[in-house]
Amino acid sequence: MTLQAGQSRVEEINEKGESLVALTSAQASRLQAANFCRVSPTFEPGTWRIGDITRVGVIAIDDVRLFIRPKTPLRSLIFMASYAGIQANVGESAFSFSSDDDVPTALADALLRAVEAATRRGLLKGYVAVDETGTVIRGRWDVARQLKLRPGMPVPVELTYDDYTEDITENRILKAALRALIRMEQLPAGIVDRLGTALITFSEVSDLPLGRRIALPAETRLNSRYHPALLLARWVLEATSWAHTAGTQAGSTFLLNVAKVYEDFVGRVLQEQLRSAGYEVDLQVSDWHLDTDGRVRMRPDIVISRGGSVVTIADTKYKVWGGSSGSPPNADVYQALAYAITAGAPEAHLLYVSGDVEPRRYEIPSAGVTVVAHAVDLSGDPTELLAAARRLGNLLR
Repeated sequence: MTLQAGQSRVEEINEKGESLVALTSAQASRLQAANFCRVSPTFEPGTWRIGDITRVGVIAIDDVRLFIRPKTPLRSLIFMASYAGIQANVGESAFSFSSDDDVPTALADALLRAVEAATRRGLLKGYVAVDETGTVIRGRWDVARQLKLRPGMPVPVELTYDDYTEDITENRILKAALRALIRMEQLPAGIVDRLGTALITFSEVSDLPLGRRIALPAETRLNSRYHPALLLARWVLEATSWAHTAGTQAGSTFLLNVAKVYEDFVGRVLQEQLRSAGYEVDLQVSDWHLDTDGRVRMRPDIVISRGGSVVTIADTKYKVWGGSSGSPPNADVYQALAYAITAGAPEAHLLYVSGDVEPRRYEIPSAGVTVVAHAVDLSGDPTELLAAARRLGNLLR
């Protein structure tokens, strides 16, 4: 579908399947270089086929804006992105937003609601170590720094003290996400106005250092009310920073890695559910190797253990399977088999996205391993999503 927005041409494409888009050869080359989809020519000059899409949102290439619509309902997507253990019960109003088909707008609206809820009682404060040069002793005199900077000089004094302030990591992350969104060109005016109002609250908070990977602070009793907003802020910052590092036009590109959102959501729900039953659930294990020399690295998404022994392994696959789709792709089964053999586990699970399809078991007698394929339905409301993920946890253990 082609629309006109000011001087820009807007093309709407779907994450699922393939779409035909009118592009110049230079634009098609730049889109392919962004490395989130496959771009191939057609028999019609100037028309290109786009498929194998791994991100959703909007990407700007010259005067063309490509809007990639997710195959997962936006309500489900936003809920998965913001899910935290404290959200055991979710009301309908918690994840309502003003757009039903625009990923940046939906995420912006959800973030604003989460920020408003988190800061309703004022900004979170915390103790921050401050290094300062002064003439009046305050806190601790840093003798080592004094001797290094001013040997033999009694004043000014190098001081270190703890300041109770709003200028903490949690507030810096939220401010950075709000600023990243307000630079988006296609957001509705109402959303932009709300972003501007929200930023005023963070006027005394300093900026995050540029280029630093976003690491969320550990959740504690003190900052738990911030956690849903921080999770959404992380997705906003990753969607915008990824676009910039890919060399696309700043201010118009927002690409969200939905597969990672799905993986994080499933992993977090399983951690919450199975740890209370005495299991250890590790996510993105990176120190496994298939061979004795350590040359073939393995990185399973979810490893479930008990008493120090691996019970099972699971790998999330953000692609549709089930019903009339036949067996899972051979490469996926081989991967799950390799995980199980490496861990010495009897089972490995593949967690696909689909409708209501019963699990299918594939027994591999020569390896003594069974690979089980599951289809997780992401089309329901937040309560149904949680129920589906928890049913999965019961099957895995």
